[in-house]
Amino acid sequence: MSDTWSDIQAVKRRQENLRERLQRRKKERMGLIPPTSGANDGSSAAVGSAATTSESSPNPATSFQSASSTSRSDTNSPLTVNPTAVEHKLDPRTEKKLLERLCDHSLSLPVDSDSLRSTLTKILDFDVSQASVESLLQKFIAQELIAVREGSTADGQTCLVVVSVEYGKISAMTGELSERDRGISPALPLNRKRKRERSPGPKKQEDVPVTTKTPASKEKQLQKQDEQEAPKPEEDNLQSLLSATSFKEQENKEMGQELFELLSIPTAKEQSLVEKFKSQGGTVQEFCAHGTRAECIKEMGPMHTCYKLHFRRLIHKHTDESLGDCSFLNTCFHMDTCKYVHYEIEYPSKPDDGGQILGARRGVRSDSNVTMLPAQWIQCDIRNLDKTILGKFAVIMADPPWDIHMELPYGTMQDDEMRHLDVPGMQDEGYIFLWVTGRAMELGRECLSLWGYERTEELIWVKTNQLQRLIRTGRTGHWLNHGKEHCLVGRKGDPKGFNKGLDCDVIVAEVRQTSHKPDEIYGLIERLSPGTRKIELFGRAHNVQPNWMTLGNQLDGVHLVEPDLITRFKEVYPDMNAMKPPQKKTPSGT
Repeated sequence: MSDTWSDIQAVKRRQENLRERLQRRKKERMGLIPPTSGANDGSSAAVGSAATTSESSPNPATSFQSASSTSRSDTNSPLTVNPTAVEHKLDPRTEKKLLERLCDHSLSLPVDSDSLRSTLTKILDFDVSQASVESLLQKFIAQELIAVREGSTADGQTCLVVVSVEYGKISAMTGELSERDRGISPALPLNRKRKRERSPGPKKQEDVPVTTKTPASKEKQLQKQDEQEAPKPEEDNLQSLLSATSFKEQENKEMGQELFELLSIPTAKEQSLVEKFKSQGGTVQEFCAHGTRAECIKEMGPMHTCYKLHFRRLIHKHTDESLGDCSFLNTCFHMDTCKYVHYEIEYPSKPDDGGQILGARRGVRSDSNVTMLPAQWIQCDIRNLDKTILGKFAVIMADPPWDIHMELPYGTMQDDEMRHLDVPGMQDEGYIFLWVTGRAMELGRECLSLWGYERTEELIWVKTNQLQRLIRTGRTGHWLNHGKEHCLVGRKGDPKGFNKGLDCDVIVAEVRQTSHKPDEIYGLIERLSPGTRKIELFGRAHNVQPNWMTLGNQLDGVHLVEPDLITRFKEVYPDMNAMKPPQKKTPSGT
């Protein structure tokens, strides 16, 4: 607060000094006080001398005297004005025309004083001396209107050369001289001019008091009027000073910015994790924004070569092109008879047998030290499976067949069956990813709480169609068509060894078969918990993944690779059939 108060006082003192200088300059111009000498008041003295000359010399052609009042050094140094130089009587018309000539933007710089003298002679119709022009230029130097240097004419005579001009200042000076020629005093402020213009006229002779004003009283009256009309300190200046940030606040802001930048820089561990989980496999190619190759050529021109993937229109005998594109595209259930237009990918060349062109699955780099177990699956009824033989898992993912009160191409489970599902026995601590939709969003949160999990995150899958556009005609939704799905993320206990901050909570991926979740979720979970055992409930054939155990009634038999797991499984299911209830162990000796 002390710094702000001192700034306010400094501004006040500065305003008072400027006000005093303004009043003194007004009085000098009006001839009330003699002009002061010095470099700071050079402009006032010059204006005063010009005004005196205009009064005492009615014939401007005979009032010129040649003299020089500048002290010059060598030709390479700038010129300076000697404050004690002798003042010459200058013609106001010559000064005004010279200012107008210098203010003319068509004047090419640099220009010497001899050229200016010739121009003024033609304009004024009388001979203007070289000394008068140089005296005026020296005056303008003192007023900081121009910058000059020493030069020479074609005859070899020394002259002044104008190298730069302050157009704004010279324009103001020209306007001031024009007002003086019209009889308007430049010392009067604008509001006083308007008062004089609005005056009704001269008073009657008997109404005018007969008083004689001495110069002292006149000076006091003018001083009083100037004090009344002087601008007072505005509240805006004080408000701006009070609202200005102090040095301490500015320092704290800079320190916070530096801390933010330091925290934004990834650590060595984060960089190694990003490098470790970079995408690899087949080459991922981008789809062209124009869709088909014909549209791309139409928009970009025939000379443009596009290396992105395009789509090809499928036109059959039953297709009616006037109907437009099918809403479901490649997920249409009646593609063989659908009259709408469908598409297929137009590959530039057939992919190699061992490679992929699209959808290279993001996973662990081949040169990492993480061991990836082969995929394992068990065809079973999850409600009756003995889950104690499976062991413990770090991550659980489930896409349950929720009863969302809609017609679906698969069987559903009742709400109570979901609540009593034996999920807690498969995990002591870790994370669970639970897919929900519609009315199952509230039921899923309830199940997480019953199973002993705390909801920490929520993933959103934004669905796109075959042409990589947002889904607008989803197959689910009672009031609005669903174009997204949610995946609740729950945490149990205090799991260790999980990587944080590698992925975001939004997945934008294409819709495929019914209940086919995006493959990007597997890469996300693998980066979160690399190399650990994971299990997926209610999976199908397309869900089997390395490092994952998949359970579901639509899988093909049983495929296990862990020796301990195989032993435990055969003890409970000797015939390797988990679709029927497990056999009860017979106690030994009976």
